[in-house]
Amino acid sequence: MTTASITPASARPDTGARRPGSAGSADTAARGDRRGALAALTAALISMAAYAAGLAAHGTFPFGPAPRAVNDLRHQYVPFHTHLWDLQHGTAQGDLLFNWQSGYGVGFLADFFTYLTNPFSWLTGLFSRDHGELSVFLVSLLTMGLAAATMTVFLGRLRPGSPWLRALLATGYAVCGWGVVEGTVVPMWTWGLVALPLLGIVADWALTGRRWVLGSLAVALCWFANFYTAAMATIGVALVLVLRLLLSDTDWRARGRILGRAAGMTVTGLLLAAPVILVSGVANAQSQPTDRFVVSVSTEPLTYLSMVLPGTLPKYPAPNVFAGVLALLLVLALPFQSKVRARERAGWLGLLLLTAVSFVITPTAKLWQGGTLPHGAPFRESFVLSGLLVMAAWICLAHMPRPRALLGGAGLLGVLVLLTYDLQPVNRYALSLALIGGAVVTVLLVLYARGLRRPARIAAVGLLAASVFGSTAYAVYGIAVLHDPRLRGPARAQTISDLGESAQQALARQNDWPAGRTDPGAGVFVTNNDPMLIGGQGGSYYSSYVTVESATGLRGLGLGYAMGGRHLWPARDPVLQALLGISAVLEPAGKDRAGIRTMAAPPLVTVRAPGSDQPYGAPAGSVWARQQAALGAKVYTVPELTHTGGPAGERTADGSGFRLHRAQGEGADQWTTFAARCTPGTRAFLYAPDLYAVVRGGDGPKQGFQGNPPLVSAAMKELARVPADGRFSVAVRAGKDGQTLPAHALGCLDPAALDARVAQLKAGGAVSVKAGGHTIAAELPHGSTGTAVIATSAPQGWMCSVDGGPARKPVSYQGLLGVPLGAGADRVSCTYTPPGLKAGLAGTAVGALALAAVLLYPPVRRRITAARRG
Repeated sequence: MTTASITPASARPDTGARRPGSAGSADTAARGDRRGALAALTAALISMAAYAAGLAAHGTFPFGPAPRAVNDLRHQYVPFHTHLWDLQHGTAQGDLLFNWQSGYGVGFLADFFTYLTNPFSWLTGLFSRDHGELSVFLVSLLTMGLAAATMTVFLGRLRPGSPWLRALLATGYAVCGWGVVEGTVVPMWTWGLVALPLLGIVADWALTGRRWVLGSLAVALCWFANFYTAAMATIGVALVLVLRLLLSDTDWRARGRILGRAAGMTVTGLLLAAPVILVSGVANAQSQPTDRFVVSVSTEPLTYLSMVLPGTLPKYPAPNVFAGVLALLLVLALPFQSKVRARERAGWLGLLLLTAVSFVITPTAKLWQGGTLPHGAPFRESFVLSGLLVMAAWICLAHMPRPRALLGGAGLLGVLVLLTYDLQPVNRYALSLALIGGAVVTVLLVLYARGLRRPARIAAVGLLAASVFGSTAYAVYGIAVLHDPRLRGPARAQTISDLGESAQQALARQNDWPAGRTDPGAGVFVTNNDPMLIGGQGGSYYSSYVTVESATGLRGLGLGYAMGGRHLWPARDPVLQALLGISAVLEPAGKDRAGIRTMAAPPLVTVRAPGSDQPYGAPAGSVWARQQAALGAKVYTVPELTHTGGPAGERTADGSGFRLHRAQGEGADQWTTFAARCTPGTRAFLYAPDLYAVVRGGDGPKQGFQGNPPLVSAAMKELARVPADGRFSVAVRAGKDGQTLPAHALGCLDPAALDARVAQLKAGGAVSVKAGGHTIAAELPHGSTGTAVIATSAPQGWMCSVDGGPARKPVSYQGLLGVPLGAGADRVSCTYTPPGLKAGLAGTAVGALALAAVLLYPPVRRRITAARRG
């Protein structure tokens, strides 16, 4: 193959033999461009229509009652897009840099770059706020259509040929197994389906030495829209580029120049997108680790092989790689396609095999996924293999395989079905598609390959398009049926229900930000990110970027969390609520209704006198000591527990607690009981973050503690009021062996002491508080000394100044944001800048300078040359 043989088809007409530069040649090229654009649009429409038809046939949202928003789609992506709506309409508390609504104040730019930079996400603002779930569906649907159109264009650059046949293959790619099962329910990942062919076009420009600036901008767009899948797509395109160079007859020096151009475009694009990469990378490094959620990438070979059959759905993780019946048949026909040179067939088949194997070997799997295996779905790069399957299929189809090759592919398809039909991922839908769909496609391709006249060829392509649409829709329908969340138990249909609307209205009426926080709380549960979905300024926050400082600092004050610290829960005890400035909490008020409970609370910025951060008699290192030190007053009595009955309950060797054993039945004799003495009328709280048990305190109700270290940390809970005699009992029914109830798990809160301290903090706290998008400022009583404590956690990125002085890093004040005031101060102000943003913007500036240099070099050179000649 010569260098010219890898020139993209768009650089020359598909048909005609007129001399370059002639009017006929230009007209033919224009017609070819129009046909290519129309074919790309057709691919987009077929793919979107087929996906929607499959969901509609099953009655999946938005076409019926079957829920679509489950798991992370419900708990992360819909709330994040709703928050984007608030940002677009100016109703959010915060901006792109910081989010005051979640986690009692968290950085937001990394969340934005990770979850919301798909260009179609901005369409969210065109709908009403309560249609967030619909807008997220459209993000995935439109991205899928764009992926089909882009792949149609790229296949033409990979090898010239019929744009209509390219469009049909591109449809299978856009609605591939990864896209249906994972991509379309993770809207930001869906952009990977666009990035792969778009970066392929950029690589083609590098091959032909054209459009360096546009190529660099395309790389930047891919990485900005979703850096995670763009990284995988970049690796995939690099492999394809290397293969194309090895298959060409170009000399090694020319190959080096091509690789240099591609590298230059890629590096410049990465520099332009540097804020995305650096902010997200630093945020990930500073986030709470979740190593316990990593899933193995090992997969049984035959199970893996079965995943190329359209409609397969694995029960356990396996690469979802199918790309349609048409693509599968053509890939299987490629070994018999004698019109394609042997080394080209070997090259493409070898690339498919090596890529497939690299997904299930841990070192190479880590390379695909950014250096570490993710928690959750382990095969997030599967769309790359789907794309390679479609490319290899096009290499076969572009050379128009003979009937013998097609029949050979059909034979291999039959063998594949025989080998895998009884494996779990292969269901009745997949078998129907493989057998019936494979037979239909084989017949139509054989007819098309026999050199039919134009009307018959058009009819054959039309029937082939109908078969692609039908088989694609049927695959989507089958997966929707098998993946219906209602099969696994009750499932809420939509994120915004009557209860959610009532909660949203109640929070909006009560909103007093930044004078105080209105917390959605835990009583009206909708998602793991309720504050972004229904409003308020609460603790619920589920993100990959919960910082170590937020997770550990708030946990140390009694806050609970799940997902190893990446899902924070709202504060439930009154001391922590006071420390966080919570003045109102959302609570249920009957069926499908919510109301607000108000409480006295200090302002968001308060002042602690020097030396007030003491344990006040509470056991050192206990949550009671930390809360009292943060509050600056004694409000708890921490009694010793005494084992009084039931199984086990013996003290540990170091005296730190009592050993518990799993209950063996339901009877009263399975409860381990303890006794303590507290001041009558105080409120007893239990804090045992690692405890997995049912607890009953005094005459209070039974309560479940769901501790499961290090994944789940149980929150502090109130048990009951201490009776008039001061005697308080605690009964524990342990859910598993090997647990220890801390010796100082019980704390008795004096409500009057807390009320008095809250009143003192209000009197000595900020006179006024102003919260901007990523700033907070407060006017303090004149000459305030000690430490100004801001009711948020203390992650990196904050800089604070006192009385307009130089900006300095704040301190962690028992996990909260503290600003030392020195000899006396009247004002304090803090600004949050996401770590990595400044370096990222510097990278963007360098990339922009590189683009400017490339654009300015030719005219400057021409002027210098002209001046020398003159």
